[in-house]
Amino acid sequence: MSRDRHAFTLIELLVVIAIISILAAILFPVFSQAREKARAISCLSNMKQIATAVNLYVEDNDERFFFRGGSAKIVMRNNTPNSLNAFRWWNLLMPYVKSNGVFVCPSDPQPTLSPDANGKPVIPRSYIANTAAEDLSLAQVDKPTDTLVVTEKTATIGIPPQPNTSSWIGVFNGEMSKNPATNGAAARHQGGLNGSFLDGHARWLTLDAILASRDLTGCVLMHEYPTTTLCDVSILGCASTGPLNVCNRFIPYDSY
Repeated sequence: MSRDRHAFTLIELLVVIAIISILAAILFPVFSQAREKARAISCLSNMKQIATAVNLYVEDNDERFFFRGGSAKIVMRNNTPNSLNAFRWWNLLMPYVKSNGVFVCPSDPQPTLSPDANGKPVIPRSYIANTAAEDLSLAQVDKPTDTLVVTEKTATIGIPPQPNTSSWIGVFNGEMSKNPATNGAAARHQGGLNGSFLDGHARWLTLDAILASRDLTGCVLMHEYPTTTLCDVSILGCASTGPLNVCNRFIPYDSY
């Protein structure tokens, strides 16, 4: 006894392939967005842990924030040279986070291999500290909820692009700006970035929101506790007088 067998015609196969292609075109972006959302949430969790670590460090360090390394006071408030790797901000926080993975954003295509306390480049890092609050005490910060201390850095910087290995970022020289030639802040999560704040919380915000606020930029702190470069043009002797200094837009400060 024979059975009739029905084979797919070429047209039927093409229709099936077309339907699959349409479904794939619809669903793949959805899956991609879901994956990025999960990565952004993981990054925000890292930022929360870093914010908590910053709070614990400050409590153990006479209520004073860690300082930017260097050999001259021109770029920092603390006049102590900080060439030792043990004083890098991520190494100062390591006793409180106890995991190298906290410093990596899952969406960062190229984390910087940064030195541990012994100088070995074994800590992948996607984040960067804000210069505005460096070496200040809690008593000097009026708005810790709006004081950004750590945020996300770009994998590359400049034109042509070079690896962004910076440890600190500021708004006084265009490092945090909309200028693609100088900006080092990474808005990699749906047009925004995650940040850790001095009061211990973390949140997502846009670069535009940061640059529009004298508090989120840290300009108020640089105005009240200036150095030769952490300053604005209203400060006598300020060297950061060019258009790259975002803080110059907020003068006079008594109008805010």
